[in-house]
Amino acid sequence: MQVFTEQQKEEIHSAALEVLERVGVEIHSDQALEVLKKGGAYVDGNRARIPAAMVEKAIRSCPSRVAVGNRDGERVMFLEGNNYYFGAGPTAIYTHDPITGERRLPTLADTERASRVIDALPNIDYQMDFGTISDVEAGLMDVYTFKAMLENSVKPIVHWAYNVKNVKAMVEMGVKVRGSLRALQENPLFIIYTEPVTPLVHEFNALDISMTLAELEIPSIYTPAPQAGVSGPMTMAGTIVVSICESLSGLVCHQLVKEGAPFIMGGVITTMDMSAMQITYGSPEFNILAAGLSEMAHYYKIPMFSTSGCSDSKCCDAQQASEIAQNILMAALSGGNLIHDNGYMESGMATSLQSVVLCDELIGKVKRMMRGIPVDEKNLAVDVIAEVGPGGNFLSEEHTLENYKDEIWFPELHNRQRYDDWKADGGLTMEERARQKAVDLINNYQPPALPNELKKDLNDIVIQLEKETK
Repeated sequence: MQVFTEQQKEEIHSAALEVLERVGVEIHSDQALEVLKKGGAYVDGNRARIPAAMVEKAIRSCPSRVAVGNRDGERVMFLEGNNYYFGAGPTAIYTHDPITGERRLPTLADTERASRVIDALPNIDYQMDFGTISDVEAGLMDVYTFKAMLENSVKPIVHWAYNVKNVKAMVEMGVKVRGSLRALQENPLFIIYTEPVTPLVHEFNALDISMTLAELEIPSIYTPAPQAGVSGPMTMAGTIVVSICESLSGLVCHQLVKEGAPFIMGGVITTMDMSAMQITYGSPEFNILAAGLSEMAHYYKIPMFSTSGCSDSKCCDAQQASEIAQNILMAALSGGNLIHDNGYMESGMATSLQSVVLCDELIGKVKRMMRGIPVDEKNLAVDVIAEVGPGGNFLSEEHTLENYKDEIWFPELHNRQRYDDWKADGGLTMEERARQKAVDLINNYQPPALPNELKKDLNDIVIQLEKETK
């Protein structure tokens, strides 16, 4: 799908360059202000106005491809072009427990079990922490959840960090897993995201973390979150301009530290429902803004951190199913590369393992649609048609046996039984089947374990960080 013409993309880019030159951005990082001034920006106090030439140089030096490996060292995600990979979401305040039905604050145990469930789901490609945990030292929450994900799944990690010290501890853990910093750089197993403060403000931790990642050559995401009519203009194009300005100014700082360091632009970009005074995760505007931003990332040839599988609904119901089905399909069609927040509910306030299980099924369905219809001699099947002839059937043909598993998507949660068979099997709704599967995975699935020596090394890093923090 296409949201903008080439001319419109050029106009949006030109508008972003104008804002960065004329308005600039507010920066609360001494290091960032220093590198910007040295690089040619006009710095006045905390305001930095960035010339177009600096922005376009940073775009040219940014890699158009970022490859990411899993814990076992297999390179499994290639963020480039229209490749898409789906993951869960981070840092929600509440979680919906599929076993008790309770809506409550997440704990470290919830991160661990979410990681195990994500490891088991074939269409969830990477993991995020899935909730702001409440039972550890707050300033080390990012490190605890990072360690939990490393220990409970082999899948790549997309995570966040409070500060430079904590991100360096995570890098040290990654070095332990890979064996060396060079090996981690060549085949990263995690990506760290940070966020500006919309509109057009960069606080020091976000930029300092991003620049540290650039120096270490570890992939960094810089992901604005403007809301049209509140922290961005009411018009969709204007909100996209604000988002791009924040991403590109972050990119300039990042590339000034290390040209060619891996960078991913992004944006959780949406609108405010003015009647409920609530941001929307299931609105048509949310979908089209994400698609438009993905298209601009393609224009810049920079990988894109997009969003799907999330809903404004408060439970797993028809509203949730319709919203997540729409935004999963839209995210894939618009070419988002790293697509997160699958399993979010309540407009990003809560996570749900029941929901992420449903997302996994819907992502599988969308992946089948996106695969399309191959056309070649085997698939055109002229010889088979000739052999069967008029009035025959293809059910007993070898060609059918050889191809049906590749051609047909077989659901686990969508029910295609006859009514009497469905009723005899308990007459469960899709919501109930998703909950049942989530509970089964929680109780029975065990991912491959880390070696005990490696687990001890990771634990030692956390213990040392705890001592330094006290």
